[in-house]
Amino acid sequence: MRWIVIAVVAVVVIMAGAVFFLPGDRIARIAADQIRAQTGRAVTFSGETKVTYWPVLGVTTGAVEVANADWSDKGPMFRAAGLKIGVETAALWGGAVRITELEAIRPEILLEKARDGRANWDFGSGGGTSAGTGGSDTAAQSGGMSARDVRLDKARIQNARLTIIDAGAGTRQSFQDVDIALDWPERSGPVAFDVTIRPAGEPVRVKGSLAAMDPLLDGKMTGVAFDLTAPGGTARFDGQVSTAGAAQGKVSADLGETAKFTNALGAGPVDLPRGLGRSAKVSGDLNYKGDSLAFSDGKATLDMNTLAFNANVTLAGKPYVKANVAAGALDLTALGGSGGGGGGSGGASDGWSRDPIDLSALSAINGEIGLTADSIDLGGLKPTSVSTLTTIDNARAATAIRSLSIFGGQIGGEVVLNNRSGFSTGGTVNVAGVDLQRLLTDMAGVDRLTGSADGQLKFLASGNSMAALMNSLSGSGNLKTGQGRILGIDLDQLFRTGQGAGGTTIFDSLTASWTIEGGNLVNRDLDMKLASIQARGEGRVGIGARDIDYLFTPISLKARDGRGVAIPIRIKGPWAAPRILPDLEKAIQLNLDEEKKALEAKARQEVEKKVTETLGVTKQEGESTEDAIRRKLEQEALKGLGKLLGGN
Repeated sequence: MRWIVIAVVAVVVIMAGAVFFLPGDRIARIAADQIRAQTGRAVTFSGETKVTYWPVLGVTTGAVEVANADWSDKGPMFRAAGLKIGVETAALWGGAVRITELEAIRPEILLEKARDGRANWDFGSGGGTSAGTGGSDTAAQSGGMSARDVRLDKARIQNARLTIIDAGAGTRQSFQDVDIALDWPERSGPVAFDVTIRPAGEPVRVKGSLAAMDPLLDGKMTGVAFDLTAPGGTARFDGQVSTAGAAQGKVSADLGETAKFTNALGAGPVDLPRGLGRSAKVSGDLNYKGDSLAFSDGKATLDMNTLAFNANVTLAGKPYVKANVAAGALDLTALGGSGGGGGGSGGASDGWSRDPIDLSALSAINGEIGLTADSIDLGGLKPTSVSTLTTIDNARAATAIRSLSIFGGQIGGEVVLNNRSGFSTGGTVNVAGVDLQRLLTDMAGVDRLTGSADGQLKFLASGNSMAALMNSLSGSGNLKTGQGRILGIDLDQLFRTGQGAGGTTIFDSLTASWTIEGGNLVNRDLDMKLASIQARGEGRVGIGARDIDYLFTPISLKARDGRGVAIPIRIKGPWAAPRILPDLEKAIQLNLDEEKKALEAKARQEVEKKVTETLGVTKQEGESTEDAIRRKLEQEALKGLGKLLGGN
């Protein structure tokens, strides 16, 4: 909104000098000299200047142009098809000019900032050779009258075109149908202004007052207060500003519809997730100077979330934000999706959400943002005692987890959100002392294991929805626990009586590692130790498909005279309703392998005995049955050959 204040000041300086048009062409020349003395800019009039005496004493001019700064090649700073000026007759007898009304006809205003920071509204440095005669000479020519003697009761600009060029930022903005109303009844008194601008077609109104005009014209900080009203919300500033663009004071905003408000300001409809400011109330202390903006003692209510924050922003190039945010309980369930189904836009309970994840905001800024929060509700996950530091660089946000409590334990590590070329996420997460049951229930739909676990997870995923992310998930990890429980089965009772369903198994330790590829977690080395039982596990957990195919095999180490008995149990099906059944094929393989080998050996012995008896074979020492039979056959063949030869 500093552009609006600058526009108001520029209009006041230029139009205040225009009162010296009285009477006719001669006054127009004096007026041109006066404006040039005050602004350092050449003034050109064309067309006829007429004096009116009734009903209001005043002047109507032809076309007028006020030159731009000498370093600019963008054309005049101000031009209009004409000016209509009304003055108070009584004031003229006292040597002053009191303007009762002032109107510019089809005006065009250009505000321009050069690459080196020079501004065309900085009239103090805009003089030079083009200024012509000095202010004192012009005052003498006009009968001792100067711009400081002017009173401007009312000034009106309607349907103006305002162009703002910032060469340093590489931006050019044009606004049509700009309306400016000024009330300045006392020279040393306040100046009321009412500006309507339409960046996106809908009116944005800025109404307020300057404490005084002269200090502002002299480049000093001057008090100003104004209210901004636009579709979707309101904002207020109460502090001080200068023509150099500096500002400091208290700022507040009440946005019932943030998207509608930002669209009215020309920034487009910023569609924020629920919890991050679809509606917002913000207040704090602002200090702006050059390319630096500081916001202190900030307070914000973003939808249902309340924050306190401080921020320093460097505006040169892409904004660089360094901020600290403190919050109580944050509701960010919108960021986690709604657990949508696999068949469309989401909403089913048996699949991940397919609703698009929009993190385009990562491209808007760079910076470092520290966050502390009592808790964050992400839908499926609800961490507490959160402290993080997020570094944003070119649409990539790396969040270092300083502290975070979840599932009854602590989590540390780093998580990266990368939106440079499509969305991806990855990181390394370390866990200590987490509740295994809560962790597995939320992450894999398994609720039958309890215990306190330590571990590590490395992961990478890409896609624009939770469904795409979970189905592309890759990585690795490991887990270990101390004592815990298996709910729903008593393994000791199962081995002793064959009936173990519905009980509980207490184990002494558990270790496991896994790899993840294509959304499937594969584990081959689960090892669980109990007092007289050992359990092993291997299989797949479909994180993307939300299903499981896992073989859990408890082994009674003391059964069958120490040879052990294994009872494989297969867990298979969707997370919502997995089937738990004994794996008979695996049970036979594990438990009857020795018996099978013994039966095969016994059968072999019986066959060998029958063959040797039938053939009359006697095995020699160290000779196998096959070798003995082969030897016997060779002997019989030689005998037959001898008889054949002898018979000839």
